Parts: sequence; structure tokens; C-alpha cells
Amino acid sequence: MNPTLTRALVAALIAFGLVNSVGVATAQQIPPAVIAVVQVQTIMSEAKAARSIQQQIEQQRSQYQAEISAEEIRLRELEQELARQRSVLSPEAYAGKRREFEDQVATVQRAVQDRRRALDKAYGEGLRRVQDELTAVIGEIAQEQGITLVLPVSQTLFAETVLRITPEALKRLDERLPAVKLEFPES
Repeated sequence: MNPTLTRALVAALIAFGLVNSVGVATAQQIPPAVIAVVQVQTIMSEAKAARSIQQQIEQQRSQYQAEISAEEIRLRELEQELARQRSVLSPEAYAGKRREFEDQVATVQRAVQDRRRALDKAYGEGLRRVQDELTAVIGEIAQEQGITLVLPVSQTLFAETVLRITPEALKRLDERLPAVKLEFPES
């Protein structure tokens, strides 16, 4: 065998052995994982703060709907009046009034979209606050109990009941964040 090839082969085997032994040494130094699972979806639907968010969203949606319904009634009446005036007005005057009406319709449509975005934004911000607080609560529970890995139950196939920290996380979250006040823009 070629001496250069032999030296290269020996060097490669030594390097592989060093890398492999470092990996084994590192793996032996990692302590075993202490695992817990949490039902995030359950907490996010049952938490007092999440329920307060839902209640505020529904209340604001109802208010917006009442305002929009009043605008729709006003626009329908305006359209009926415009239809009655069609035979009396000149074509130019009618076209001008029709454009004004269409502008008002477009304004109401923009208002509807703005309100829908406001609801979505408030809902998202509220849920983020609940999720952030839940993450902090789970971190505290993990630290207190020496847990090194917390998985959502949706990512596990099976977990013993003793591994579940959902009830404790929900209890603490409800104590620390019983409600979230949502901010809505003025109508």
C-alpha cells in the first residue's frame, strides 16, 4: 500500500475516533430529561382571561353590527329616495347624486373592514398576552418541579397522567391573569 495513502487513512481513523469519543463524552454529561405535557388548547379555551377576551369581542361585534345595520337602513332609504328622484332630475344631476350615494356605500364598506380588522387585532393582542403569561407560568412550574422539557399534548402520542401539568398551569394562569382588557378604536 502507498505510504501516503496509509498515513492519510490512519489520520482519518484517528480523527474519526476523536470526534466519536467527544460525542460520547458529551452525551454522557447530559442529565436525563424530566418531561411534562400540557394541554395548551384546553387552557386557552378554559382560562378566565381567554373567556373575558371572547366576551369582549362578542360585545364589541354586537355594537359594531348595530351601527352597521343602522347605516345599511340609512343607505337603503337613500337609494329608494334616489330612485324616486330619477324621473325628476336631469341625467347629469341624477348621475352626480348616484356617485355621492356610491361614495357613501364605499365609506360604509371601508368602515366594516376597519372594524373587522380592529376586532381581529384586539383578539390577537389579547391572546398573545394570555399565551405570554401561560409561557411564564409553565416556566415557573418547570423550574419548581425540575422539569427540563415541556411538550404540548398535541405533539405526543401517549403521556402518563402524572406527566400532565395542565390543571396547575390553568389554576396559576387564572390567579395571575383573571381578565384581559381589550382596546378598541372609537367608532
